[in-house]
Amino acid sequence: MSGHEQGHAAERPRARSHLIRGGALLAAVAGISSLHFVTDPSRIVLHEVYNYLCYVPIIFGAYWYGAWGGVAAAAITSAAFIPHIRGMWIHNEAYSASLYAQVVVFHVLGLTVGLLVGAQRRLTARYRDAATSLERANRELRDSREHLRRADRLSALGEIAAGLAHEIQNPLAGVKGALEIIASRVKQGTPEAEFAGIGGRELARLEGLVGEFLTYARPHDPALRPADIHEIVERVAALLRAEAERKAVTLVFERPAGLSPLSLDAEQITQVIFNVVLNGIQATGAGGRVRIRESVEPGWGVVDVIDEGPGIRPEHALRIFDPFFTTKPRGTGLGLAISQRIVIAHRGTIEALPGSPTGSVFRIRLPLPDSVAGAS
Repeated sequence: MSGHEQGHAAERPRARSHLIRGGALLAAVAGISSLHFVTDPSRIVLHEVYNYLCYVPIIFGAYWYGAWGGVAAAAITSAAFIPHIRGMWIHNEAYSASLYAQVVVFHVLGLTVGLLVGAQRRLTARYRDAATSLERANRELRDSREHLRRADRLSALGEIAAGLAHEIQNPLAGVKGALEIIASRVKQGTPEAEFAGIGGRELARLEGLVGEFLTYARPHDPALRPADIHEIVERVAALLRAEAERKAVTLVFERPAGLSPLSLDAEQITQVIFNVVLNGIQATGAGGRVRIRESVEPGWGVVDVIDEGPGIRPEHALRIFDPFFTTKPRGTGLGLAISQRIVIAHRGTIEALPGSPTGSVFRIRLPLPDSVAGAS
């Protein structure tokens, strides 16, 4: 069902409700007026009761439709009430005058009740909006408190990890030297050489892990200098070309003409783009493409890394930049966390978006030099 059809479907119950209410008001007015005409004029008490009953449709009209509804109901009631005055009480001038005064009261009552109901509804809506805003603020406050607690835990964990990583570096250097000596003294093709190679590779992986821990826990402030983002992209492509060929993934570059240099730390931004492009290559299947698109938005230089992988699961989207969160069997979960920290230090943003129709888009925004100067 289209949005237009849904709108019509929602209007139908409302129109039916208005029709029922309007019919009820008209029926009430007609019924009370009929009672006046069928009741003998000598039965003054009954006529007084009917006069008071005339207020009922006016009050309901004002309650249902506000001031205009109250005045309209008063006008309809008056139109039915005045013939009764002229037909039955024309010879009793004093009583007729009091009944005409009652017609004025009809309109005053309808307008007053309608205005009061409108004011009450506006006040109710204001309180409802305030309650909704307070609930939203409380929810955001709870979320912020949870984020702060989590940040404190991560900060403590980061400090512990940094201390351990720093202490591990020296023993690692000794083990690495010992392995190199062993590898140089064994014959190639022997089990000893194979084990030495395995140990060297695992040691290199451990060194990389320690380096990532230290990079995340003790980040360095960026040394900002004018740099061509395209040169950084080309450097990353050269570093990852062998990995892309091994995975049978094609790297595609899109660059507009006249993209001005950005003020950034080239080494740190190289690490960011390297992490994101490597993730894209690893996520994309054989025969797929990873597009690296450079563009300009007002105040920003933008790099989009678009892969053709399975995309990011909704339950992972909010945690994708959390430290130590990973979906890879041998991942550390620090690559994107480090990348986000570096980009934020550059006063930029990095976000993960769904691709079209599949895959993911990692969008990196870095401020143009004028924006950096204005912000500082």
